[in-house]
Formats: sequence, structure tokens, C-alpha cells
Amino acid sequence: MSAADPFDSLLTIEDTLYTDAYAQGIADGARAGRIEGRVFGLEKGFEKFTAMGRLNGRACVWGARMPSFASMEEKISVNKSKKEDGVKQKSALPPLQPNTRLQKHISMLHGLTDPLTFSTSNTEDAVADFDDRFRRAGAKAKIIERIIGESSDATVPDAASPKGRKTKIAVEGKKEENIEDFTGSRFLS
Repeated sequence: MSAADPFDSLLTIEDTLYTDAYAQGIADGARAGRIEGRVFGLEKGFEKFTAMGRLNGRACVWGARMPSFASMEEKISVNKSKKEDGVKQKSALPPLQPNTRLQKHISMLHGLTDPLTFSTSNTEDAVADFDDRFRRAGAKAKIIERIIGESSDATVPDAASPKGRKTKIAVEGKKEENIEDFTGSRFLS
């Protein structure tokens, strides 16, 4: 009875199909996991760079509002308005009070958030440096806000109030999105 049983392949067909399907599921899951991880990484990276850009923009605006820069801009705008024949309404943010400590904080914030000074490569050291700069820049922005009395919330001054009372602006996003719903993502196309 050394002959192989001709029904062995039929009797083990369930086990064979299960093993093949399991191996295919593992391969598909690994591929989907890499895609999902890549999409998640791109989204988080974009969010971080957007936030860093906001901080850089705020540093530029605060720097422009410092008295030394504001007086130069006023001279330039006066010269331009004299050259133009039309009536021009001037709308500008009020200049900040002269303060050397504030100037140092603003220049440090600008140095931390300047896009030319940090690496965008996806290495461990570059990511750690970016995260450290982002954390320090956020702390500097809070210090500057406290010094000048502004808030980082999405607020605008209320025009009806003489003191410029701040009112919140409602910002809504898609709350029904789920990170696991990546099949319809634009990154997969």
C-alpha cells in the first residue's frame, strides 16, 4: 500500500484553499496597510507644515508691526499715495509698542519658522529637528501673544464694540471622515 490515495487532494481542498486565501489576505493587508500609513503620514506632514507656515506668517506680520518697520512702511505708502491720483483708503494693523524683548521673541520665532532653515527630508533626524522647532515656535508664539495681548483663536474684532471685543468664528470640518476609509482617497489614484 505504498500508492498515494487519489482522494487526498479532494479531502484536503478546504485546508489548501484556506491556506492560499490566508496568504493572499496577508499580502493584501500588508499592501493596504502601507498605503494607509503613507496617506496618514502625508496628511500629518501637511498639517504640520501648514501650522508651521501659519506661525511663520504671524512672525512676519508681527515683525512688520514693530515700530522700526512700520515707520519705513508708512514712508513708502505715503510716497506711493502721492504718486497715485485716485483716493486711497489706508487699512493697516496698529503698530506694536516698542519693546526689545518682544523684538527678540519675534526674530527668534521667525528664525524657527523660516522654511529655508529646516530640512524637508523624511529622515529621523530631520523629523525630530522639525518637531522640536515646531514645539519651540508654538511656545514663542504664545509668549508673543501674551506680551501684545492677542489670541491665537480664530477671532475677529467686533466692529460694533469700541473696545474691539472678540467673537469666535465657527470652523467646521468633515466629522464623519475616518482614517480607515482610505479607498476613496485622492492619493491612491
